[in-house]
Amino acid sequence: MMNTKWLAVLLPAITILSAQAADTSAPRWAVQAEGRQVYRADGWQATWPGVNWSVRFAGKAVAVRLNDSVNYYSLELDGTAAQTIAPAAGERTIWLSAPDAKPHTARLFKLTQSPDQAGLFCGFLLRDARPLALPPRPRRQIEFIGDSWTVAYGNLSAARECTEQQIVERSDASRSFAAYLGKLYSAQIQNNGMSGMGMVRNWGGNMPQVDYRSYHARLLQNLPETAPGNNAYRRYDWRPQLVVIGLGVNDFGTAVGPGEPRSQQQLADDYAKAYHALIAQLKRRYDNPAFLLAATYLWPDDRMRPLVSRIADEERKQGTTVAYVDWQNIELTGCNWHPNLADHAKMAAQMNSAIRTLGNIWDK
Repeated sequence: MMNTKWLAVLLPAITILSAQAADTSAPRWAVQAEGRQVYRADGWQATWPGVNWSVRFAGKAVAVRLNDSVNYYSLELDGTAAQTIAPAAGERTIWLSAPDAKPHTARLFKLTQSPDQAGLFCGFLLRDARPLALPPRPRRQIEFIGDSWTVAYGNLSAARECTEQQIVERSDASRSFAAYLGKLYSAQIQNNGMSGMGMVRNWGGNMPQVDYRSYHARLLQNLPETAPGNNAYRRYDWRPQLVVIGLGVNDFGTAVGPGEPRSQQQLADDYAKAYHALIAQLKRRYDNPAFLLAATYLWPDDRMRPLVSRIADEERKQGTTVAYVDWQNIELTGCNWHPNLADHAKMAAQMNSAIRTLGNIWDK
């Protein structure tokens, strides 16, 4: 999603010492990278969900080179998922045959999150093929800030009870509400979702020394030095016209415990203050984008919806272009009471209705 020409760089040409003499690496100009990631000598590192890379070619086959023991990927051909790639130790090459020699677009999509460990994509290979230029990047950009709901945690599951391994296997960011909206608006997106994190309080009061804001600026969640503006990392051309914020399920989804530093009222006050501060920060960074603030009913006290709605009203009075969406009528039959595939589609439709109230936000 980030429009980062400095990231859209492939590895130097690889000499294949095998019978496949026609296998060549795609050149640097042929690959587009989308999402927060860092390029290094041996490939791209990514921790956030939904990061992806595309190449257009005409020929017999395309391959991806991966070194990732944690994440699941989808290898797509012409917009259709053709192969799911499970995590495995060590570098490997996965080939996908093309049905004919006509132009095709392949995309490698990171389906899962890995905030503690970066996956490594080493590049595309082509077999008896020639690379072609990809269309220009969409001008529209949308940034999604959220928790496990944004990640698409367990959205493939037909049961709420899941093991830790099943949660990973059943999470697909390519079918999240973020991905749906990106496709609907023909926009580049950043899915900056991170499970378990809240605006000021994480699920169950866990890890009180950090919250979502501790990680949001980083290109790689596990490396603080990858925050934009650090001398080691260039600023990237990312100026979203729309920022979607869906934080609060973890702040208010569990009652404040007796050992926590805040009362329930202090939590609400700190949440509102931090929310306004985050919006102010993003307005400065992205030159006054529009905002969509999302909330949902949380049993039993419904603390999130009234507060986020109030924050939206307060921002509107301050001149912020902002809309509020209340995610309603969702089943939450994914892993651990998370949105399922049908929920994500429904949530995207509800968000689209709210976005349309903002007017023309794309041509500024």
